[in-house]
This record gives sequence, structure tokens and C-alpha cells, in this order.
Amino acid sequence: MKKREPLHFGKHTLYFEEPGIAVHVYRGPITVEDMRILVDLPDMDEHDGKLQLALYHMQEFGGLDATARRMGAERPRPAGTYYSAYVGATFKMRVVVSLFMRAANFLQGQKNVTAFFDDHESAKAWLIECREKHLAADKK
Repeated sequence: MKKREPLHFGKHTLYFEEPGIAVHVYRGPITVEDMRILVDLPDMDEHDGKLQLALYHMQEFGGLDATARRMGAERPRPAGTYYSAYVGATFKMRVVVSLFMRAANFLQGQKNVTAFFDDHESAKAWLIECREKHLAADKK
């Protein structure tokens, strides 16, 4: 994985871990300005456009307004599959994310895979397992 500096936007942080995992730490609400920064970021190129791995720390997440939500939903998603692990999501948040991903998969095809975890280590292990299975399936 190439060296990337952490990105601080608003109260939030985006940093990177091996093997090509984007780790988002949310502290408070995501504003339109915050979402604009996220939407403008290109997918990571470590996985050759086949997949993206993201780990979201949601313990201090403060929501997002309708405009920011729409911006995120309309963001181009060129990779084959997006694996997203959510840490510390409340029950309500799990329901909302699950419904959002179901709708996104309906519109975009089955390219969003999500799971929820209580800790960072379990979430990261799941992402690594998803990556290994995805790459093994590509070799067949």
C-alpha cells in the first residue's frame, strides 16, 4: 500500500491501514462541506478497481443532513465491490444503513457488502477475509 497521510475534515479523520483499508472516524454530524471532501476523493487504487475496503467508526457519529446524504448516494462508485465494516453503530443506524445499502444494490447491482461490529479488530479481520475471498474468486 502506498503511503497516505491522514486526512482531517471538519471534526472527522480518514486514515489508511494495510491492506488498503480506508478507516473513517466520525465525530459529530457530517456537513455538506465534509461530504463534498469525501465525494471528491478517488477510490484507492491498491485493489485495481476490483474492490474497496472501508471501516467506519460510528461511535460518535452525529448524523448527516439530506443534502449530504444525497451527495453520498450519488457519488460514482466505479469499483466492482465495496466492502464496508461499521463499528459501534446503534440499532437505528444499522437499520438505516441496511436499507440504504439494499436500495443502492437495487440501483447499482450487487456491489455493496456491509457488516456491523463492536470493535475495530473484528471489523478489520472481516475486511481482510472479504478481500481474500474476492481475490481468490477472481483467480477462478
